[in-house]
Amino acid sequence: MTLQPQQPPSRPQAPAAPAAPRFDAATGQPVAAANPALQSKPAARTMFFGALQQQAVVPRLVVIKGEGGDGVTYHLSGTNHVVGRGNCDIRFAEDHFLNPEHALFTAQDGRLFVKDRNSANGVFVRIKSPVPLEHDDCFLVGEQLLRLDARPLPDGSPDNEGTYRYSSPRPDGLFRIIQLLAGGGEGRVRSARGGSLTIGREGNIVDFPDDRFISGRHARLDVASDSPHVLLTDTGSRNGTFVRIKGAQELFHGDYLFVGQQLLRVEIS
Repeated sequence: MTLQPQQPPSRPQAPAAPAAPRFDAATGQPVAAANPALQSKPAARTMFFGALQQQAVVPRLVVIKGEGGDGVTYHLSGTNHVVGRGNCDIRFAEDHFLNPEHALFTAQDGRLFVKDRNSANGVFVRIKSPVPLEHDDCFLVGEQLLRLDARPLPDGSPDNEGTYRYSSPRPDGLFRIIQLLAGGGEGRVRSARGGSLTIGREGNIVDFPDDRFISGRHARLDVASDSPHVLLTDTGSRNGTFVRIKGAQELFHGDYLFVGQQLLRVEIS
C-alpha cells in the first residue's frame, strides 16, 4: 500500500472585516475599491506523486554485541549478502566461531531472509512465541548451548539370553536436554518431569546459577498435545531464547539473531 503525504487539517477562516475607506492624498477624493476579480490569485500548491517518490525499503543489520563495536550498522542495499570470517560482504575476521562463509542474507521486495551455509555453529534466531522442536534440535539459553533428546528410552527388556543389565531407575520424563560443552563433548543431561521441563537460574528443574545471562525463570519445554513435537517457550527472560534454524527463514523488523559471537538486530523500515 502506498502511503500518500498527509496534509495538515484546514482551519476555519474568520469573516473578513470591511475594508477601510481610502482617499487620494492630493485631491481628498475617495479612491474606488479594487475589483476582487482582478486581484492576484494565491499561489497554487504543489502536490507530490507519493508512489513515485517513496524510497525503497533497505533492510539493515545492527551489531548489538560483537566485533567492531556496538551499534555498527550494515545496509543490505543489494540482493545477496554473505556473512562470515573470510572475504565476504559482511566480514568479522576475528570471530573464529564463524565459518569463512557462514550465512546468506537475501533482501527482496522489502523482505529479508537468512540461510545457514552449512556452518559448524549454525544461525540462531530469537523466538517470539512457542516454537516446536524435534529430536536433536539445538537452542541457546544464556551462555548454555542445549540439545533436545526426544528419543523413546529403551524398554528395559532382557538380552537374547534373558539377562537384565544393571541400571539406574528410569525417569518418568518424556524427553531430555543435553548440555553441549566448549571444545566438544556433552555435559549435564536432565530429564523432564513428565511432559515439562523448566530452565533458569534458580527454582527450576534445570538451573544454571553461575550463568549471569540467564534469568531466574528463563524458558520451558512442554510436550505438544496435538503433535509429536516439544514446544520451547521463552518465559519473559531478559536476554531471550534462541533456536538454531534449519533451511531459509524470513526475518522481521526487531528480530535478533546470533551468527558466531555476533548478536545482530534486524531493522526493516
